[in-house]
Amino acid sequence: MMMEPAQKQAILDKVHGLKDLHIFSKMNESMIFEVMKRCETQYYAPGDMVFSEGDVDDHSLYIVVSGEFEVLVIPQSGEAPVPFSCAGRGLTFGEISFLDAQPRSAGLKALEAAEVLRFTQQDYMKVLAQQPETAARFMIGVAEVLSRRLRGANRRLKFVS
Repeated sequence: MMMEPAQKQAILDKVHGLKDLHIFSKMNESMIFEVMKRCETQYYAPGDMVFSEGDVDDHSLYIVVSGEFEVLVIPQSGEAPVPFSCAGRGLTFGEISFLDAQPRSAGLKALEAAEVLRFTQQDYMKVLAQQPETAARFMIGVAEVLSRRLRGANRRLKFVS
C-alpha cells in the first residue's frame, strides 16, 4: 500500500513529537512507530469522562499528547469523586488496569480540549508477539512511569505522618 507524501510526513511528525515523551524514552523511532500505528487517537472536550472508578473495560493505557486531565477518586464515605491529581502532555494514565486487567482504580475527566493515544492490552500482545524488543522497551517505559508515581506518593506520605 503506497502512502501519500503528506500522509507519510504527518506520521513522521507525530513520531518525532512522541519521541520526547518519557514512556518512549527507551525506544527508537521505528519502535515508537510500531506502537503508534496500533494506537487509536481520541479527542476529549472539557468535562468529558474518559472512564470512572470501578469501570470494567478493555484495560487500555492512554498517552496524553495534548491537554490536561483530572484524576478523580471516590472517598470511603461514598461521596462525589474528588480530584486526586492531574495528568498532562507526555503523561500516561490507565497503567494499573492495563497491567492487572482489574476495574479502574480512579476516574479520569478532561479539564480542557485534549488528544490521547489509546493503546489496548490486545495491541500490546500483538507487539509482544511480533516485536518482543519493542514490547519490552515499551513496558520498561510503563514501569518507569509507575515507579516515578510511587516515589512521588511516598514523598507525599512523609508529610502526612
